[in-house]
Amino acid sequence: MFGINISKKIFIITLLIFAVLITSFALTYNMQLSNFLTLEEADTLNDVERLQNAIYTQQGYLDNMVQDWACWDDTYRFIEDRNQEYINVNLQNETLAGVKVNIMLFINETGSLVYAKSINFSTVEEKPVPEELLKLVESGQLSIKSEDDVIRGYVLLDEAPMFISCHPILTTKYEGPVKGTLVFGKYFDDDVLSSEENTDSSISILRVDEDLPPDFQGKFQQFTEAPDSTIVEPLSKEVIAGYFGLMDISGKSAVIIRTDFPRILYLNNENTLNYMYFFLLLTGLVTGVGVKFALDNFFVSRLIDIDNFVTKVRSEKDLSRRLPLEGNDELYRLSREINGMLSEIELAEQELKSQEREKKVLLDSLNELAIFVDPDFKIIWANKAALEHMKIDLEKAKGMCVKTTPDINGSLFGHMQLEKIFNSGNKESGEFSLENGTYWFVQAIPVTDDSGKIIGILGTFRDITERKAIEKLLQEKQVAEIANRTKSEFLANMSHELRTPLNSIIGFSDLLCDQIYGKLNEKQLKYTNNISKSGKHLLNLINDILDLSKVEAGKMELDYREFELADRLNSVKSLLSPIAARKNIKIEINVNKDLTTICADEARFVQIMYNLVDNAIKFSFENNPVRIEARRKGEFLETTVTDIGIGIKPEDQHKLFQPFSQVAAFSSKKFQGTGLGLSLVKQIVNLHGGYVWFRSIPGEGSTFAFAIPINGNKKD
Repeated sequence: MFGINISKKIFIITLLIFAVLITSFALTYNMQLSNFLTLEEADTLNDVERLQNAIYTQQGYLDNMVQDWACWDDTYRFIEDRNQEYINVNLQNETLAGVKVNIMLFINETGSLVYAKSINFSTVEEKPVPEELLKLVESGQLSIKSEDDVIRGYVLLDEAPMFISCHPILTTKYEGPVKGTLVFGKYFDDDVLSSEENTDSSISILRVDEDLPPDFQGKFQQFTEAPDSTIVEPLSKEVIAGYFGLMDISGKSAVIIRTDFPRILYLNNENTLNYMYFFLLLTGLVTGVGVKFALDNFFVSRLIDIDNFVTKVRSEKDLSRRLPLEGNDELYRLSREINGMLSEIELAEQELKSQEREKKVLLDSLNELAIFVDPDFKIIWANKAALEHMKIDLEKAKGMCVKTTPDINGSLFGHMQLEKIFNSGNKESGEFSLENGTYWFVQAIPVTDDSGKIIGILGTFRDITERKAIEKLLQEKQVAEIANRTKSEFLANMSHELRTPLNSIIGFSDLLCDQIYGKLNEKQLKYTNNISKSGKHLLNLINDILDLSKVEAGKMELDYREFELADRLNSVKSLLSPIAARKNIKIEINVNKDLTTICADEARFVQIMYNLVDNAIKFSFENNPVRIEARRKGEFLETTVTDIGIGIKPEDQHKLFQPFSQVAAFSSKKFQGTGLGLSLVKQIVNLHGGYVWFRSIPGEGSTFAFAIPINGNKKD
């Protein structure tokens, strides 16, 4: 926080305090919400318990009803004689509807069904007994053998779950033996759940033998393990649900009931809590803003004014400014001391300026490096150029000994014998070269006072490196031109001297080969043929050297004329086809239809193509074609020669087009050559105003190409 101003620091501290308050409020808020959740869960459990009590009350009513009917002498006799009077009097539809029983089943002691009746007590109409109940009767699951035994629970019928209560049939005095079993059943529907306690809730009933929604599936497992348990959990921000199960006649879960209640208690408490904590946070925020405003207004703003004032004085270097004085506290005393310090600094600065003004004008008016030293060789003054050369400012340079000053000791002043100058009083000057390659003109002038005493030496230094470099370049250029001219003349003379005897050797050897002067045996003919070939090879080499010398000497002139492009390419093909045939190489030519004639030096064009195609044949693999392609590219003719051969390694490619230079793969005895062909190609193409290029992949082949103006010297 060292780079932050006080106002921001106070703001950050206020924010930290506010953050601590928010954290405390958040923890307290969460604790209160947790308490509200606990209260809400307890309240929901009470509501679920009321619903359970309503269901259990109706189940108890059915239990009492079946017990009253089962422990009745008339029922006891009816199982034995099945008299019609009992049915007519007691088993009418209206009777069952009055007691709100959907089904009555009379089963004798052997488990056989004596009588069954099923009605819809809402419509008082008789309906068939569900097949599922009849199967339970046949299986004996609803039969009671003991006087103290009862069967009660839910049966999952296709129509709806049904609560059944089974009681042994006894006499009115509850005496046996047991004559059979009386079964009362009532469908579990909305009427069962309708009561005053449940008007503010939504109830869902799901059977366990059907697909359960996701929120019921987990509850089914819990009710399987603990059938009498009750589960409460929130469904959403507005609704909380209670789950409980109802068991079948075997004691397993048969029906799961979910009752939904609005979260009035939780939401009201949460809103109250929100309002309370919002008020507390707002109070904290207002308090923090008020405290910061008070600190800024009475303390920080005055410090900022002082800081801005000092910064402005330092940047503008205006020492005449003064801080306004107000109050009578520590900040007032600080302002007063700053004003006093500024007054003292202003006086001292005025004195220094008056002393340095003349020196600065004198030193900075010089273009050269200028350094004035006293008899102890310490720097008194230095101009701007010297300070920049030494990479220091004037204040740091003052008092430094020139023998330890960077870029001066041992280089410039080191060449001047200062002690001798102080003793003799004579001016010294000279040119010196330094280890870094720079050249300087150094001059040392003694400075005397009115009495003639030497009080110092003014040294001036001028960098003459550029002038020396120009002089050296001119000398080197003259030497190079003389050497190049001598070399070209020597090569031209030597080539001329060699060509005359070579022509004689070639001529006479050809006559001998033709056997003009008599028959030669096989060995003589072979040797004579070798003399002719070697002479012609040497003559071509000399011609190449002569051409290269002419180009370098600027004496080669081009003979521009129009000629048929395809004819010249075919003539090159004809010349080199015998050489290509030795490696079973086919020369293919492809010329664009829009190219017919070009204007160039015909002989030199043929020389270019001969060198490129000869090289392509020389370095191609056997049984592969050499392709020559010519196309128009703007105002230029672009010609490429492509081979499938050994290619050129990347590290050797820089040697191409250099005279007398061959890459490693070409310098073997297998590929003979002088290294002048590509150099001549480049020089001749450049004379035509064109350019050359190539691309090569080792082991795959190379493409050499050049471009020259189609219209030659007539393009203007």
